[in-house]
Amino acid sequence: MNNYIGIDVAKATLQVYIPKNDLAIEITNSERGLKTLYSKLKKQYKKEIGDIVFVYESTGSYSTYLEQF
Repeated sequence: MNNYIGIDVAKATLQVYIPKNDLAIEITNSERGLKTLYSKLKKQYKKEIGDIVFVYESTGSYSTYLEQF
């Protein structure tokens, strides 16, 4: 169950819980922030990165960057 990533979407930030290594981080809700998140996930999950499932509540325009990601 380490491949489910929980994300709380807000206007300016994303609160992200990564169960692998029990890591909770905050990133900006932007394209740049999501690139940072992807880099962190790539380092932790390596070849399993394609198996990750993102769990979040769609919040209209605030989740646009995340949905495109």
